[in-house]
Amino acid sequence: QKGGSMKLGYMGTPEISAELLKALLSAGHEILYVLSNPDRPRGRSGTPQPSAVSQVALEAGLKLHRPEKPAEILPDLQSISVDAVIVFAYGSILPAGFLSLGRLGIFNLHGSLLPELRGASPIQSAILQGLHRTGWSFQFVSQKMDCGDIVSDCELPIEEEETAEELTRRMLPAGIQLVMETLPNLENLAGKATKQDEERATYCRKIRPEDSYLDWSKSAQELHNQIRGMNPRPVARTMLKDTLVKIFRSRLLDPAVLEKELASLQAEKQLMARAPGELLSIRLDGKPALCVVTGQAGLLQILSLQPQSKKQMDAASFLNGHRIGAGEQFTMPAEI
Repeated sequence: QKGGSMKLGYMGTPEISAELLKALLSAGHEILYVLSNPDRPRGRSGTPQPSAVSQVALEAGLKLHRPEKPAEILPDLQSISVDAVIVFAYGSILPAGFLSLGRLGIFNLHGSLLPELRGASPIQSAILQGLHRTGWSFQFVSQKMDCGDIVSDCELPIEEEETAEELTRRMLPAGIQLVMETLPNLENLAGKATKQDEERATYCRKIRPEDSYLDWSKSAQELHNQIRGMNPRPVARTMLKDTLVKIFRSRLLDPAVLEKELASLQAEKQLMARAPGELLSIRLDGKPALCVVTGQAGLLQILSLQPQSKKQMDAASFLNGHRIGAGEQFTMPAEI
């Protein structure tokens, strides 16, 4: 094998996984087969389109499988000898037979510092939970999801206003680099992989559309985390009378500014009398700003929103076209 290049199998589906596959090809690794989810209808035409990973595989002329049930093609894969199989955001549960693939094993790149945030939405959930750091774990695939021994990992900070989309984009190069640096040394590192500490394990599930509704009785910090974690999908949402409003970005007020605003709302008394979800137009840095009363007598600034059937707009445009009535408030829908 020339210059540490390896014979690999690869399994993945979305755009982020396609980026890792491209990097492996550029580094001269030999990809003997690729597995991706079946083509799915996309766009307005509804015609089935290959996944981002399938597209890279097709363009590179790689052997591509898109099975509805991965178990069907296991015998095929077992007949191809590879050094290792790499799984990154494949999106389907692998049958037990897959664990024996690869001379060194089958490995998964997971977007958290395991054993924290095992499960389907580690990057979004890190933000939803208000964590200040996260990272990548390169681990053995195991029978139980994300429980395999850890071969290598790396840590990254989470910025205060970063959305899930921005964090994913910023994390991706570090995840790719982790795999690239681990592979030449895999034989050695795989033998020294660390068991996960079950006591420290936390879990996250797939994000559902109903998780996106904002409950304004929560604290400003929790709501800010929810808005960031739900961007780009499914996007945080709330109701204004009968209109659905999507909220893309928010900002926690600087404590000094917040104190000044609270004082001008006649100390706490007037704020306490206001219901969570109530809209306020205040001036910040001489410009009108949209704030919402939250639980714990807090305020959250809204930066970007989209009322139903309108374009996404900044708060200034919203305030231009919308006079806030007394007591007007964002609410939860009657039923989700």
